[in-house]
Amino acid sequence: MPPTAKILLVDDDETVLELVRETLQGCGYAIDTATNSQEAMARVKQQDYAMIILDLLLPDMNGFLLSQEIKRIRPALAERILFISGILFGQSTVEHLGSMGAGFLSKPFRIDSLIEAVDKITNRRAAP
Repeated sequence: MPPTAKILLVDDDETVLELVRETLQGCGYAIDTATNSQEAMARVKQQDYAMIILDLLLPDMNGFLLSQEIKRIRPALAERILFISGILFGQSTVEHLGSMGAGFLSKPFRIDSLIEAVDKITNRRAAP
């Protein structure tokens, strides 16, 4: 069995944090959480992660800016950031988000879509 991938989940919504954490822990992932950009940056500086799940709307910094800071500190994460948001975006914005990281999931997202995206990003399962 491959080693457990460690994931950082960044979202200010406690319900989302709990649901995603429980779901991914049930799939065998190790999950750290942060509710704002300062917590997220502190964790990224201290720990290596297989990927980051990042909400675009945080109370102290938007997810775009935070992702740029994360990439500056940990360049290997550049294509391992999965953006999530409850805001509806047009197709061109969704495509742009995908080009900035590993992809985008719109809240509310399906649990199977989350697991599929995470498995693909962490290379746990080969992409079809």
